[in-house]
Amino acid sequence: MTISQVARAACDKLSFTDATTVALAKKFCARRYSLIWDSALWNDTLAVMNLSVNAATEVVTLFDDVDSQYTSTGSPCLLDLVVACRFTVDGDDGGLDIPASDWQAFFQLDPGTWNNVDTRRATPTNFVNLPRASDTMLYGQSGVPRIKLIPTPDQNGTLFILGKQQSRIRQLGEDAAITEDMPFTIRGIDNALIAFTEGDLLEYSRQYAKAQAKFGEAASHVSVMKDMERNQQQQISRIIPDDDGSITLFDII
Repeated sequence: MTISQVARAACDKLSFTDATTVALAKKFCARRYSLIWDSALWNDTLAVMNLSVNAATEVVTLFDDVDSQYTSTGSPCLLDLVVACRFTVDGDDGGLDIPASDWQAFFQLDPGTWNNVDTRRATPTNFVNLPRASDTMLYGQSGVPRIKLIPTPDQNGTLFILGKQQSRIRQLGEDAAITEDMPFTIRGIDNALIAFTEGDLLEYSRQYAKAQAKFGEAASHVSVMKDMERNQQQQISRIIPDDDGSITLFDII
């Protein structure tokens, strides 16, 4: 379904037929779509990309489109948030996973790792999401995502990135996304959006008790969506140790 189809379905159920209410329902639907998009790391919102990083590069700005994603929207896909990275030094076969962290932790443990000096450069082991750079011309309404590699790399390499995509509403803006009226990226979201839109229309009409009932129904649909993510796909849980080469066989026998 699309935003216009969800809005029409919600209005039909409530017997709202005037163009003004239908236009309002589209805005409600778009805002609820953004809410659900941001509420979890849905499989359909994840994408991967890779880019070359030169030695001594302190901050990486992600201007590029992603390389691949679960579902194709037919339009350039841009990242909103970096979830995980792997840094591979040029010439090496494998890389080191670098999980996300928060900058306060580095100042609590070792403020020196934050500084970009020759003596502290090494293969990155963590990264921090920085405030987005403002550039709506090149990267949508959300701004350009940036990350800081910690420590700063001492060699050239390739950074493989798993990230969360920008929703079309965040990328284009609400009005442009409603006009574009593309199908939703997240699978199974239709019923939740219809219920949320009905609730917003009822709340707009000051029918608060009925609106709360619809919001409860919408929340249950979102819970079903999350169950689908966990239960309707094959998953294998693994613990992967991070070995820097210092552990030998004699340490465990």
